[in-house]
Amino acid sequence: MQLIYKIEFNTTNLYFKYIIEDLIKQSKVNAVCKQYKGFILIILEEEAQIIENFFSLLEKKLPLSIFIGKSYVIEDYDESLEELKDFEIKQNLSLLTNDSIKQIIQENNIDFLNDIVKITRGEISRFETHNGLKDYFLPNKKIREEFEEKGFEVKLLITDTSKIEEIFDISVKDFQLLCSIERPLVKLKFKILKNTQKEFSSTNFIYAKIPDDKEVVLFAQALKKNDINYVLYVNDEVYQDGLKITYMKEQNLIIHGDKGLFPKYDFVANRKYNSSKEYFDDNGGVYKAILAQTSKRLIPSIGVYFSQNNSNSSICINIPTKGLKNIISIPNIHNSIKNCFEEIADIDEHCARLIANYSKKFPNVLKDDVPLNTNGFESIINMCAKVLGINSSKEFEDMALNTSMTSGIQIDMKLISINDVNYLDYRRIVQSIMAYKMADVDNITLIYSFYESLSEFICNYTNEIAKETKAKDVVLCGNMFANSILLSKTNKTLSKSYNIILPKEYPLDY
Repeated sequence: MQLIYKIEFNTTNLYFKYIIEDLIKQSKVNAVCKQYKGFILIILEEEAQIIENFFSLLEKKLPLSIFIGKSYVIEDYDESLEELKDFEIKQNLSLLTNDSIKQIIQENNIDFLNDIVKITRGEISRFETHNGLKDYFLPNKKIREEFEEKGFEVKLLITDTSKIEEIFDISVKDFQLLCSIERPLVKLKFKILKNTQKEFSSTNFIYAKIPDDKEVVLFAQALKKNDINYVLYVNDEVYQDGLKITYMKEQNLIIHGDKGLFPKYDFVANRKYNSSKEYFDDNGGVYKAILAQTSKRLIPSIGVYFSQNNSNSSICINIPTKGLKNIISIPNIHNSIKNCFEEIADIDEHCARLIANYSKKFPNVLKDDVPLNTNGFESIINMCAKVLGINSSKEFEDMALNTSMTSGIQIDMKLISINDVNYLDYRRIVQSIMAYKMADVDNITLIYSFYESLSEFICNYTNEIAKETKAKDVVLCGNMFANSILLSKTNKTLSKSYNIILPKEYPLDY
């Protein structure tokens, strides 16, 4: 009998096909594996019992992948479709199946004694992994803050997955993503009473992963034997940033990163790209790249590209024959709390009084300044954080994610026109938050309300633009949409009237 099994697979990289082909060889079943854009087919010509045995093997040994969608049997397929070609592009990805991990541990014996002694003494172990140099250390607030002051992001390596639930409130989905073949970084939430000394993170969240190459597998095994279930690390001199992953309902979303994704052959552009930056720059930015990937360049659409760090965030439209046009831009503000207060005071006499009264009630706000080397939304959020006495945009966002609120208050999100360009008026956002703060509204409510009000801003102007353009497709992109509050509320509202497009094969941002 013939059976055709379809696996939805949202990347054109071929490594998952290779794993399936190895399992076909291992089982000696009469089957072929073919990969097309968007899916993989396994076509079997065998007796029913042999097919059943093969699928039992798949269930046992086929790893998870961040790109997998639904899997099901189909009756036939379009045989005229062109299979994806193998351009023999070598990727920085170790295919760590359960069998390969066992083999690595059995066949290698590296002495990590010096590294473990260093770590247990509260020192830093620095060694070379397949992806470059990394620094490892036990959870320690002082060391963590020293690295962060130098601009490093501190992440967590989990050496024993059976102990994850001891410190994290982790969902089944989070665990599946952690254990997928791509070994991405997943943002996890600490349990109550864990991280109380801020030894892991300055917030209640941290990006974590499990071992992703031979060297780290062996190091993690040695740590586990010494009852060390997790260590902090920073990328010192690595070749590629690891993939950061989030999800909304059934769709996985790559937030950022290149490792295991690039280099990549893009079958739409018919060329190889070595990094996300090269890919997005060549395609005119994230929004235009998504239009190319989804074959939407000749259809009217609205694009919302909101980035924490990019200086070109905007809401724009794509009109066939006319191209892209910015409708609303996000300003690159001057990173100075003093300048921000002066600009708010210049709005009107009520705002001037607010600034005077706020400066008296919260004199510490003006003592230190916000970070200077930021752009776009990160600068705006830093300003909002500053007036609330919060240290950074990272802490601001994580406080919002840590709440169980479902509804907040209205933060002003208004437009200002400068030289015929419509900008989001950041002054009104900060001024609105300050006014509520003067009325003793708590920080958690204000922070949550920022993301909720930003979602309402997106939805309201999307509706206005759609009336004029008749657009039915809305593209959401940029790493601001890694925030689950902003993404879920925006998607819930807009999906009632529009086709929401999120990137499946490439990151939200770069």
